[in-house]
Amino acid sequence: MANEGQGPKEHKPRDAKIIEEMLKSMGVQSWEPRVVNQLMEFLYRYTSEVLQEAQVYSEYSGRQNVEVDDVKLAVRALCSTSFTSPPSREVLQQLSQARNRIPLKPIEGRSGLRLPPEEFTLTTPGWQVRLPELGGGDAEDPEDTPMEVNTTPKPKAGAANIQLAEGEKVAFGWKLPSK
Repeated sequence: MANEGQGPKEHKPRDAKIIEEMLKSMGVQSWEPRVVNQLMEFLYRYTSEVLQEAQVYSEYSGRQNVEVDDVKLAVRALCSTSFTSPPSREVLQQLSQARNRIPLKPIEGRSGLRLPPEEFTLTTPGWQVRLPELGGGDAEDPEDTPMEVNTTPKPKAGAANIQLAEGEKVAFGWKLPSK
């Protein structure tokens, strides 16, 4: 980002030099060269649109040459359609007063970390352990049959101790979120 480094032999258009001087006068100390090119493109596009619009107004009034009043009218017309102005202070005050009339929900009197309801958190377990049903029913749909594990689990510290007989099967399945 530097406006320096441009060699003295490099030729710049007059408009680019003027834009650089405007940037310096506004207190901008450094910029990329593309900034000047973009501002020049905007300048050329805007002035050509204004002059084309002014020419239409002068032709409509029956004149051959474009006058200052035609250019002023074209500038006002393009400013009203191309650029938006912020709302007035009165409008903003009315909007803020209308919004502030609606009271906020009261904060619950509990202390500590406030978490959303359990169904909206990612901290709940996403799986469950199902023991096989006694009675040995045949499952018709293989997708409904849970994955079976034929190993005896090793107890972990702090975990619930599940006693399984040798060869007993444990089924694992995942809970789907309820909507």
